[in-house]
Amino acid sequence: MNISFSKLFYVIASLIGITAILFFAKAILVPIFFAMLFAFILYPLVKWLNKKGVKKLLGIIISIGGVFVIVLGVLVLFSAQIIDMAGQYSNFLAKLEETLDKSIAFLNNKVQIIPDIESQEILDKLSNLFSDSSFLIISDTVSVTSSFLSVVVLSLIYTFLILFYSEHLTEALSRFSSKKHKRYFLNMLREVQQVGQQYFTGMLLLIVILGILNTVGLLIIGVDYAFFFGFLAALLAIIPYVGTTLGGLIPTLYVFVTYDSYWYPVGVIAIFWFIQFVEGNFLNPKIVGGNMQINALFSIFSLIVGSVLWGIAGMILFLPLVAMLKVVCSHYEELKPVAALIGERITEVEKVQEKRLIEKVIDRIKN
Repeated sequence: MNISFSKLFYVIASLIGITAILFFAKAILVPIFFAMLFAFILYPLVKWLNKKGVKKLLGIIISIGGVFVIVLGVLVLFSAQIIDMAGQYSNFLAKLEETLDKSIAFLNNKVQIIPDIESQEILDKLSNLFSDSSFLIISDTVSVTSSFLSVVVLSLIYTFLILFYSEHLTEALSRFSSKKHKRYFLNMLREVQQVGQQYFTGMLLLIVILGILNTVGLLIIGVDYAFFFGFLAALLAIIPYVGTTLGGLIPTLYVFVTYDSYWYPVGVIAIFWFIQFVEGNFLNPKIVGGNMQINALFSIFSLIVGSVLWGIAGMILFLPLVAMLKVVCSHYEELKPVAALIGERITEVEKVQEKRLIEKVIDRIKN
């Protein structure tokens, strides 16, 4: 075995260059990649409307407008409950101080290893923290909201343009391959589009199902703002591994502070644990997981890299992007080891099935 240091240098330099581009061009690339995935989802709908006699431009407007109305309706429902919760902010702080005071008293009485904690000093610092940071919280909220809206607006504009020029873009990309391999290259682009489409349609379906399950579970216990906490946890489930836990932690802390009985947080933990078990073992593998075919190592790695480079947007985008990268690598002989490294382990039965499928294709070509 020989190592080509020149090739190794080019690989390392390429990885560093791609990472630098992803990091410094974040403001440009994030809305483009969101738009690309939105276009993958809406393309079949636009195509169906065209078959029904609707012109392409009108079909694109109807598709994007429908999505905008749905998102706007969800935001209105969320904002109504957020405004109601904000009106109880002072009561929440009072109960938080009371809970903290009881916890400190319990530690001072039961735990003798550590010195006594001055509850009043901590409460004063906590009060000063909330009062001093209130302006920062408002300014940060305005900044985050404006950034979010700018990404949404740019994504919608790019989505419209990608859908409108879809045939032109496909034809232009196909010129990167020779005429002999043009059909093969178009099949690869179609597979990339299907992976992105299946992932996000699966995630949307999963969010709806989890939101309904979470809301019903919280309503059974009697938790206020069940719709908000239920669908917030479902939305956070987009972030692999971390989102589901964080989504269950928020309502647990809320009921722990605002309700007198400890059975409420226990009930919330039990419900979210059960729903997470169902989601991880049944819903996610059937709805989303079967379309990804990425091993757990690269799923976690893409989550970490995405969060470092692009924050929350990267945690959402990098997993489907890695899945699409796997599809591209699997179509090039030199990059097939990369696809094998990213993908799940292939069993012997799957190898036999793949071999039989290849033999059938070859026989059909010969005949």
